[in-house]
Amino acid sequence: MLRSALALSLCVLAVGHARAQASEGEVVWYTAMNTQEAESLRRVFEKKYPRLTLTVLRQPGEKLRTRILSEARARKQTWDVVSFNLLDMDALNQEGLLAAYVSPETRSGYPKGAVDPEGRWTALYVRLYVLGFNTKLVPADKVPRDWADLLAPQWKGRVAIDESDVEWYASMLEYWGRDRGSDFMRELARQEPTFRRGHTLLFSLLVAGDFPLALVLASEIEQAKKKGAPVDWVRSTDPIVASPSLIAVSAKAPHPHAARLFVDFMLSHEGQSAVRERGRMPARADVASAGDAARLKLHYVNPRLAREFSQAEAEFRDIFLKGL
Repeated sequence: MLRSALALSLCVLAVGHARAQASEGEVVWYTAMNTQEAESLRRVFEKKYPRLTLTVLRQPGEKLRTRILSEARARKQTWDVVSFNLLDMDALNQEGLLAAYVSPETRSGYPKGAVDPEGRWTALYVRLYVLGFNTKLVPADKVPRDWADLLAPQWKGRVAIDESDVEWYASMLEYWGRDRGSDFMRELARQEPTFRRGHTLLFSLLVAGDFPLALVLASEIEQAKKKGAPVDWVRSTDPIVASPSLIAVSAKAPHPHAARLFVDFMLSHEGQSAVRERGRMPARADVASAGDAARLKLHYVNPRLAREFSQAEAEFRDIFLKGL
């Protein structure tokens, strides 16, 4: 029975993919991914499916969200697939603009939190908020193993955080529970961390040795390590907050079969490998660039944060930035 159902599902999928190539001919992708990466992925997709044209519109997430909402009000049906952060994706979902589509590629390889239970979106790649360290300033036997280690006296005034890391703050509280999370954050604030604006600047200063520890993005460290920079990151923290870039299909896609084919490709082992090769941390655990990614204690940012962001930001600023 199960085999019959699976065979039928695969047959329907194959028919849909054939129809996408034979009759639709195009898929329109709105994305916040940078132009170079998006164009590179377009070429990979079109090489695999030469009878399809992937038309890419690249803009910052906020502009894309505004454009899509404006098009919806004007009753224009332009885009097939969108990929950007969960805050913008949640805004589209609230307006009923996303189709329910669970790609067969998500049946394995994707961790909890990477796939919307209602099928509205799936994580394409993730930004991992990790504890990074300068290997010249922190000996291997002194590297903190978990977040609580940052509260030790030797780290007072020696940890750096981006002053906009509200997403990390709110997700940590959700994972630990409000009481434990709030207690930790207030104790961390008493450690007098250094604050800078922007992960790129923060990471550059970590590499330069301005401070030994910093809350940074794993992808930046991995790329810098390949170039010989004296940095690494802690893989044992519980949790590691994962902020996803999501991919979704339009509820009124002009090319619905081609849209689903493109999403399937991007979530497949081949597509996720292409994402990894372009310097991103793919959401698919069996492709992720960190060798032990499957063992990381990941906690995906909850889309609900989009509606609670203002409150979380006020709390973050009250705890960490008051008086600065």
